[in-house]
Amino acid sequence: MIHLEVLVANTEDLLDAEAYGAGALLRWESSATVGGIYTEGDTIALVSGTSVYDVWDAAGVEGTTWYRTRISDSGAGTTFSAYSTPFQTAAHGMPLSVSQFRAFNPAPDLTDEALLILLDAAAEAIVAEIGYPGATTDRFRPRGPLLMLSRPALSITSVTEDDTALAADDYELSPSGRILRRLDDGTSPRSYWYGWVDVAYLPRDDTATRQRVQRELVALDISHQPGLSSQSIGTWSETYSSGSTYAQQRSDILASLVSGVGFL
Repeated sequence: MIHLEVLVANTEDLLDAEAYGAGALLRWESSATVGGIYTEGDTIALVSGTSVYDVWDAAGVEGTTWYRTRISDSGAGTTFSAYSTPFQTAAHGMPLSVSQFRAFNPAPDLTDEALLILLDAAAEAIVAEIGYPGATTDRFRPRGPLLMLSRPALSITSVTEDDTALAADDYELSPSGRILRRLDDGTSPRSYWYGWVDVAYLPRDDTATRQRVQRELVALDISHQPGLSSQSIGTWSETYSSGSTYAQQRSDILASLVSGVGFL
């Protein structure tokens, strides 16, 4: 199941009789490839004053399915807008929605459109830091019997050592899901890892962690006021400590996604 939040700006203008009229629809389509054949999934009625629309795709695959949207008039639709640029869920399908963020931080001075931009940027930063949710592959050049995976693994799909596929009895995953040990009593026994090692695996679900980090990144962006050391209103004044820099705080938040990666 893929959840998308699609931004539609200027809904009042789109609902005008000279545009698409009352009952105008947001239409979304999906494809397995960016340049492939797109199939319409569903339509959503535009609502005056609403700019963020939820799309749920039961058949969507994270990091694989591509989407595009357009606007039409009501019913079967005879008037259509141009298609949006194709996109994947990295930028538009966020683990934390606008409404969920507001449950933690009202952000009264931000419109949904502005908040969605910050949530998009935070989601992209998370993907850049640890990759998309779902199946992934880590590559190592180890020295020793242990590997530390970048994310806790639920299960190991395959392990290739020096271009040779290993059997399941050639390695052992620790209870934490982070450490992979080379075994010397399996089908291809060896007491240490050799050459380049590729580990394909299914990580444990980390949606809650991604949501926490996304919320913290956006909260940091909202509170960040570069160059502001103090402010005052009438008889009230407040002075701010320099503390950690914005870049350092952002780095620390992203670092909390994982506790380490490498080999032992």
